[in-house]
Amino acid sequence: MFPQLVQVCQVMVIISFSSSITALASMLPPGEVAALRQIGKTLNEDGRVSFNLGDRCESGNVTIRRYPQITEMNGTIGCSCSIADDKFCHITSFELKDSDLSGRLPPDLANLTYVRKIDFTRNNLYGTIPVEWASMKNLHFISLTANRLSGYIPGYLGNFTSLTYLSLESNQFSGVVPPELGKLSILQTLILSSNKLVGTLPEALAQIKNLTDFRVSDNNLNGTVPEFIGNWTQLQKLDLCATGLQGPVPHAIFLLEKLKNLKITDTPGPEFPLLNVPEKMDYLVLRNINLNGTIPEEAWSVETTLDLTFNKLVGELPSNTINRQFTFLSGNMLNGTVPESFIQSNQYL
Repeated sequence: MFPQLVQVCQVMVIISFSSSITALASMLPPGEVAALRQIGKTLNEDGRVSFNLGDRCESGNVTIRRYPQITEMNGTIGCSCSIADDKFCHITSFELKDSDLSGRLPPDLANLTYVRKIDFTRNNLYGTIPVEWASMKNLHFISLTANRLSGYIPGYLGNFTSLTYLSLESNQFSGVVPPELGKLSILQTLILSSNKLVGTLPEALAQIKNLTDFRVSDNNLNGTVPEFIGNWTQLQKLDLCATGLQGPVPHAIFLLEKLKNLKITDTPGPEFPLLNVPEKMDYLVLRNINLNGTIPEEAWSVETTLDLTFNKLVGELPSNTINRQFTFLSGNMLNGTVPESFIQSNQYL
């Protein structure tokens, strides 16, 4: 009890001895304070957690008090006192990761008009994305990763034209990938993995020219791997593991010069040869996608993980290869001997 009492007293001292001018300058507008109160109730609708948010902006943050306390909680509500031409401070980001929240996504976030970032990663939130969020035009970052959200991915997310990061990974979203996401012209990261999505990847996604990270693994999609992925010249990471899509994989994907992390698995279709891969890759996982022919020389330079299992690859292993952590080659038709130097340079083989 005593350490907690000291902590509370310290907070009270900070507030009590602030000058009246500083206190006034750090105040949030009443509308945002009311929104914060309602947000706390919505996120904890079962009442098993006491979740109180402050009404002041102190050192760029709003005070968060959660009872019972959890050491893993990673929560920050950011604020700024210079973002608007008025006497108030305003909420700019809402981040509550690993906080054991078990309510719904709060519609009242739409009343925080200066919010640029929403992050509720790794909680137990359920329900759908509130339609009220459609009015939030200043959002740059949305992560709802690892919750229990369901329903369709709303097309109005395509109206967030300032968005650079969108992750809906590890939820229970169903339906199709909305073509409206193609309006997100400056989007850099789009993560839709581990849901229940169906249908094809819409051609409208081809309009997103700045993507560096695209992940749609572990879904129930259909159709073939789209050719337009090969036009995303800024792409650095691509995950297409167990998507439901059919092959063959467009050869243009293997020509993307900035690609450092490529994972494609369980993609049935006609046989096709792996002619080359981008140089200096960190991860290359091409498992069970009906590859044939020999393994190209560039593949042996992959630095961390090389996984070419369950294909129809032939040929011999090289005597010289770089030191690599993981190499998986089983389920192919390789021949010859395994050089001692190859064994020594692969930590897990």
